[in-house]
Amino acid sequence: MSNAEQVLREKLAASHHVVHFNGWDDLLATHLSVRIPDTNSILITPMNTPFEEVTASNLIKCDFDGKILEDNGSKLMPQAINIHGEIYKLSDTIMSAMHTHSLHGVALASLECGLLFNNQQALRFYNDVAYHDFDGLALKNEGAEIVKSLGDKNVMVLKNHGLLTTGTSIEQALYRLYYLEIVAETQMITMAAGAKISPISEEACRHTKAQFDSILTPHLEFEVLVRRIEGLSHVDYRGEVFEATT
Repeated sequence: MSNAEQVLREKLAASHHVVHFNGWDDLLATHLSVRIPDTNSILITPMNTPFEEVTASNLIKCDFDGKILEDNGSKLMPQAINIHGEIYKLSDTIMSAMHTHSLHGVALASLECGLLFNNQQALRFYNDVAYHDFDGLALKNEGAEIVKSLGDKNVMVLKNHGLLTTGTSIEQALYRLYYLEIVAETQMITMAAGAKISPISEEACRHTKAQFDSILTPHLEFEVLVRRIEGLSHVDYRGEVFEATT
């Protein structure tokens, strides 16, 4: 195993623990993945493994069609590869994808209005949100349909289902997931207040989105999120230590 793959394994495993720490996981459902650069293979959440038990060593290595490339005893969730495999086939620039069924994410996904751009945090995603109509579990061909709906957007609200983010790195995908979850929670709290919501002009929305895009530092936010879980005594996302070779 290369040092580069080991680093990806540890980052992806840590991301699972960040999601669990923030309460966005769903027992044995949902999944995170990363593409191994310059290959047609990915690392992805092992089936029937809660996020707090994911480690660098039990992540599954497979191709985009779900063929296991290294047998470590873990199984592959059909829904996971059906969605993630199709995502990586969509674009060579997508290096990581993350999907959740969080409480506020599912609540937002169930609203006909979708994501509202009524606060500064939400404007990180202005003109960058795709939607996909609910059509059942992604057990067969639903992944391809989801990817068609994603198009050139970086995040998706899967209606009546949950949230999905992509990125050119694990850091970027987790950054987007973190803030998309925050935006979902903020919107649900705002709407629950029952008061009239103050609008933001389209000009201000476009301007603020451009400002966000010019100052993005997802690698720094990633380091902060990982430091938070590393301070917890029960977290061991590295698991078995691989003897990395170049």
